Amino acid sequence: MNYQIILHHNVPRFIEYIKQRGGVTDDEINWLQCTDDTLNNPEGMLARADEYLLYPKDEKTFTSGLFVLVLALAIMSFIPGGVHFFGLHFCSEVENFVVIENESEA
Repeated sequence: MNYQIILHHNVPRFIEYIKQRGGVTDDEINWLQCTDDTLNNPEGMLARADEYLLYPKDEKTFTSGLFVLVLALAIMSFIPGGVHFFGLHFCSEVENFVVIENESEA
């Protein structure tokens, strides 16, 4: 599966939604910083990415893990300078919200 294509397509849509509603909320920042080891937050999902993204037990698990990842990247795109992940640079301040860092990888 090409995660770069999935992220390139979906993260900017979430960034646009967050921008339209007025920006990142305090609850979203707290969610990003949560250290609970569950699928419902970024740290828990990434700590067990093999179970949620690489080798999920079912489609629901994969979809939930992917949602957490996309939302986390969209929120982090509002940090000054944005966020770099899988050869992509997501930033709420650039046109279309995403830059491919190495065109040969796309």
